[in-house]
Amino acid sequence: MRSVIFGVDGLTFRILDPLIERGDLPNFRKLRERGCEATLESRYPPLTPAAWTSLSTGLKPAKHGVYDFWEYEQQHTKGESRVAHVQTRRKGGKAIWNILSEYGKQVLVINVPSTYPPEPVNGIMLSGYMTPGSEVDFTYPLAFKEELYRAVPGYKIDLDHDDMFSIKLRGKDGPLIDSTLRMTEERIKLTMYLMQEKPWDFCYVVFVGADRLQHPLWDEIMALDSRVIEYYRLIDHGLGLILEQLEADDTLFVVSDHGFQGAKRFFDINEYLYSKGLLKLANSEERDKARRFTDLKHTLEKYRLLALVRKVKKALKKTGVVTEANVDVYKPVLTDVDWQQTRAYVPSFSGFGGGYADIFLTDDLDAERIVELCADLKQLVDPLTGKPLVEAIYTTEAFGSGPYAPAEPHLLVLAKDGFTFRMNFGNRHLWGTASETRGTHQKDGILFAYGGGIKQGYHAPNAEIYDLVPTVLRSLDLPSPCAFDGRVLDELFLENKKENQVAGVASNGAEGGKVKLKLQKLLEK
Repeated sequence: MRSVIFGVDGLTFRILDPLIERGDLPNFRKLRERGCEATLESRYPPLTPAAWTSLSTGLKPAKHGVYDFWEYEQQHTKGESRVAHVQTRRKGGKAIWNILSEYGKQVLVINVPSTYPPEPVNGIMLSGYMTPGSEVDFTYPLAFKEELYRAVPGYKIDLDHDDMFSIKLRGKDGPLIDSTLRMTEERIKLTMYLMQEKPWDFCYVVFVGADRLQHPLWDEIMALDSRVIEYYRLIDHGLGLILEQLEADDTLFVVSDHGFQGAKRFFDINEYLYSKGLLKLANSEERDKARRFTDLKHTLEKYRLLALVRKVKKALKKTGVVTEANVDVYKPVLTDVDWQQTRAYVPSFSGFGGGYADIFLTDDLDAERIVELCADLKQLVDPLTGKPLVEAIYTTEAFGSGPYAPAEPHLLVLAKDGFTFRMNFGNRHLWGTASETRGTHQKDGILFAYGGGIKQGYHAPNAEIYDLVPTVLRSLDLPSPCAFDGRVLDELFLENKKENQVAGVASNGAEGGKVKLKLQKLLEK
């Protein structure tokens, strides 16, 4: 009895469904017809590091300590700037590979994001996305690195920087697609090598190419462009090879860490907080410069010239006459903030691609003011489309309870389909239109379950990413060693066995006071 987790970063039914229907993905169709499928919700937040860590531990961020690509030091003295560090792995909690290693199971862990440096396991582990590079020690055991490159010389942890940003820098998508296909082919080759040459009871492999393609090429993917769709056919091929390795009692879980959507309209959340007097700047020079630029863009748009300017710029980029410097979209917004007077701000650019805004609040922000802020955010309507901006607002309690719970209050704001948040300053209009549709994260990921003891042709109710680990343990007929924030998805199984499971969902505690009750009712609307 063995189990496999086949992960695809950002994979969504919005893409899978039409490709399955027209016959492009026979192995995904097989899972749908002979297994279970469900929407796998990822909310707190729908971002790669936090979501994969929750998928791998069954825990919310307060227990594993991953919220973003960045970790923020506490503000020890009011008025001081906060320091941010890149975070490459979780702080606490056991991952599924730790639990299974302790049970004596042999594990293969391949490219799971936010797992650097690799951990000692009863088997082999290769760190994934957020590993600094192939020159570091990213394998356990360390000696396996040499064997890896002998078996698969072209193996890559992730895309090279220039290939990943080839569209932004040069306006060309060919290098990105080619590199993504090569990286995926080599990862499939490595996975097959490990599954065929090494002993294993559990294999967990993650492919990140879907996320790399969907951010810049959403319109092409939605149009089922043949060049881009090659990637999904390749993933389906890799899935088929893994299915061939399974025996009758084995189980397979196909998951994504979040879903995806197309967004062409954006809302400048930090400028909004600035306009409300909640965010203050120590130096407004950069904002003033940005304001002049955005005012020019709005003037061009008013006279219907902006689309022409963008078209010319795009053509010049393709010829190489114009190049664009790449900006690190994940760099925190921590400069020029007046920390003495600021009460609310969004420090991380991660929400732009993530489709959310994580608003940090100060402890001294009045509770009534927070209620007013939530009410105002929920009433925001796009002046161009007439559609509301906000899908949902969650308070700090959504992150769970545990040793790594945030010290300050938060509001986690998820955008509706078609929208995302920018963290820039200077746009007095707050709203804006991107030059082309941007693929952004969305809460609805995918789940397929297949194999021994799994129902066939069953469309299950929505699940949450925290449910994966306890469910995998159930498929291996192993007891849960601790309380998880998720639950066993008993509805997927032919037999309902609860006696071996330790049910556990973190309690957020009772809320008291009229203001908190008012806020709770507001967020439930």
